[in-house]
Amino acid sequence: MGAPRVTPQEIVQMYQLYAQLGNYAAVGRAMGRSASTVSKYIQMKGVPLNVRLAVNNLMQTT
Repeated sequence: MGAPRVTPQEIVQMYQLYAQLGNYAAVGRAMGRSASTVSKYIQMKGVPLNVRLAVNNLMQTT
């Protein structure tokens, strides 16, 4: 089994940590995810539209 799926709430947390820490590796270590996973979600490369919309909605409410 692989790692559990990344939730929209985790992606918002990734954005917040990235703003503080400034690099993908540090965010990955803090969240228990790989730097490549963090990079994918910060850059939104290959992320489904429904996940992007959910993240945008969460970021507007926080």
